[in-house]
Amino acid sequence: MGQEKTGSPEDAATLSVSMEVDQPKVEPVEAPDAFLSGLSEDLKASDDVDADLARILSDHLLTPTPQADAVANAKAAIIAVAAKRASPAEEQNDR
Repeated sequence: MGQEKTGSPEDAATLSVSMEVDQPKVEPVEAPDAFLSGLSEDLKASDDVDADLARILSDHLLTPTPQADAVANAKAAIIAVAAKRASPAEEQNDR
C-alpha cells in the first residue's frame, strides 16, 4: 500500500530536456515607430535600393501614423520621379 511510483533517472532527464526544448525564445519586441524608422534608414542606406523611392517610402508610408492620403501622395511622388527621369532621355534622343 505504501508503494511510491518513481520513474527512472532517464525518465527525469527526458522530461527535463523536453521542457527546455518546448520553451520558446522570446526576443524583445521593437516599438512600431522604432521599427519603421530603422527600416526607413536601412532602405536609404542600401546601395541596392533606389534612393528616390526609398525617400518616398520613408516620407509617405513608413511612418507610425501615415496620412489618410499617404498612398495617393506616394503614387504622385513616384510619378513625378518617373517623369523627371524620362524627360532627359527624351531630350537627348531629339538631338
